[in-house]
Amino acid sequence: MQDEIVRIDQLSDVVNRALDDMKLEVIKKVNEAAKEAADYGAKELKETSPVRTDGFDRRYPPGSYAKSWKVKVDENAVGIVNYEVHNSKHYQLTHLLEFGHVIAKTGRRSKTFPHIAKVNHEASRRFADAVEEMRL
Repeated sequence: MQDEIVRIDQLSDVVNRALDDMKLEVIKKVNEAAKEAADYGAKELKETSPVRTDGFDRRYPPGSYAKSWKVKVDENAVGIVNYEVHNSKHYQLTHLLEFGHVIAKTGRRSKTFPHIAKVNHEASRRFADAVEEMRL
């Protein structure tokens, strides 16, 4: 902001304009940090997701689960952007692979493949660090 003389009756307008400018800058930087964290999450999940090795299944060909991780973008009216990392094609498998499930034929529990929680934790940490390091 440039040096200018402000009359007392204009002070609230000048302060409000400065705060609005700062708010827009903060929203922009937070959105950038969120996008970076979401992109990291999708990329990491594509690399670390389990890949089927026990043969071919028409519904779930080997590697199709890992390739299906995407970032969904949702922008609201205020300018805040929400990013959601999700499995676009095989969303039904995410919970089953992460936590396991009971196999109907045998009654035993399946093997678990924890892969989402670690990536979620790291992406959240990266986002928090980026927000803390913001300089306005």
